[in-house]
Amino acid sequence: MSILCTVLGSRGYVGSHLVRHVQSLPGMDVLTDASVSALPHDLGHVFFCIGVTTDFKSRLHDTMRAHVGKVMDVFESHAFNSFTYLSSTRVYERGASGDEAATLSADPANVQDYYKISKIAGEAVCLAHPSINVRVVRLSNVLGMELPPLTFVPSVIRDALTTGKIALETALDSAKDYISMEDVVRLLPKVAMSGRQRVYNLASGCQTTHGEIMTAICATLGASLDVKEGALRSHFPEVSIAHLREEFDFQPLPAGQLVRELCVRYRAQASCQGE
Repeated sequence: MSILCTVLGSRGYVGSHLVRHVQSLPGMDVLTDASVSALPHDLGHVFFCIGVTTDFKSRLHDTMRAHVGKVMDVFESHAFNSFTYLSSTRVYERGASGDEAATLSADPANVQDYYKISKIAGEAVCLAHPSINVRVVRLSNVLGMELPPLTFVPSVIRDALTTGKIALETALDSAKDYISMEDVVRLLPKVAMSGRQRVYNLASGCQTTHGEIMTAICATLGASLDVKEGALRSHFPEVSIAHLREEFDFQPLPAGQLVRELCVRYRAQASCQGE
């Protein structure tokens, strides 16, 4: 008997990759919000990938509706075996710890925190649900083929390919955690169906500086780099992946390797398009 999985947000960056991965697994029956006009009552194992990211400041209502309201709609109208809510490690921004048990905080008067607040609110709705099979997965910065390139690394690669130059507005010692799309889509079904925790960080567990990222891109694509004078430093606390290591023997792919591979893939795509 096949296992039913429902991917909500299936047209998005992570959702579209997740659909393709789950469809490749034996014994899986995949339903998406793009494939039917109305969802059935029973959704099986739900992956909630709906979200607003880079343009959230111009779509405040849409952001809160996507991250909170639509979760409540599913809880009120559907049955499921498990529900996995994709949150973000941005909830740890300016915090002292990147551990799942850390107390989260945000400034409601700062619009920069609006995205973070919306994700925390969505998490609160999930963690208030009585079922232990409702889980939160906090994704770090996901590296994969993104078309069009919108997030930091893909957009820098695009600039390097189209102009041969990179203009960086953040300091080279700024650092983030990066995770491969391959690791993300491989781990999500395992967490959904056999995870023992309510909250997981899906990350690499180590920080990669912008300097390391720029070195990999410039070396691979032959681009030049200009860093804005007085560029500000951004930094997040190191994200713990102890739960994933313990339960799933998780060994994330290194960020430098991922960036170099992305450069090659984007360059091949640009060549096919005649750029």
